[in-house]
Amino acid sequence: SNYFYHCRFGITLKKVSEIFAATTKELAQALQRLIVFYPRDMVKKTLPKAYQKMENIRCIIDCSEIFIQRPNDLQFQSATWSDYKHHNTVKFLIGITPQGSICFLSKLWGGRATDKCIVVRSGFLDYIDKGDLIMADRGFQLHEEFLVKEATLVVPPGKRGSNQMTKEKLKVTKVVANSRIHVERVIRRLKCFRFLSRSVAITNLVHLDSILIICSAIVNLQGPIVKSWVETAL
Repeated sequence: SNYFYHCRFGITLKKVSEIFAATTKELAQALQRLIVFYPRDMVKKTLPKAYQKMENIRCIIDCSEIFIQRPNDLQFQSATWSDYKHHNTVKFLIGITPQGSICFLSKLWGGRATDKCIVVRSGFLDYIDKGDLIMADRGFQLHEEFLVKEATLVVPPGKRGSNQMTKEKLKVTKVVANSRIHVERVIRRLKCFRFLSRSVAITNLVHLDSILIICSAIVNLQGPIVKSWVETAL
């Protein structure tokens, strides 16, 4: 019947699913090596001009979400519901180097998970060395966790009751905002892949970690987001 022999190669849909599962797993294992958390001295060699005064910067982090179909299981619905997106999602932490290469990718979490929870439980802090500087959005309130690692987390400063920011706070806010632009551009590259741009079927969630690794590796092969690093690398 058409159900069993839907493919032009005359194999069953079950066989197609088996090939897809095996291929994505093998590809993810092979391409994982293209997502590298580079040492700080190597990051410094490719530092764009905009970050020249931040020699210890290691990476810029952010979280992103992927829409999924609504699960039938009520607990799964609750765990994947995102108040921010008003949709069921899975969420991941991404880290990029200052020039825009993806250097860290967490496993997927339910959309209900907070940014702080994902950073702590994903193992990201294990990659941080003494003296590292990490940039993030205001939602990443992890200053104590980074202090324990003798590292620095830079986020946009709040007004804290004042109507105006000081010049120093405005400067920090501008630097972090410009860094976030690059993270968002990298995430947009990821979301260009059709599989990640639409609601993922529940049956495909088991493959999504591998697919995210594959797409991230391909993004890294597309070249740097911030190209001015070439002028300072030599």
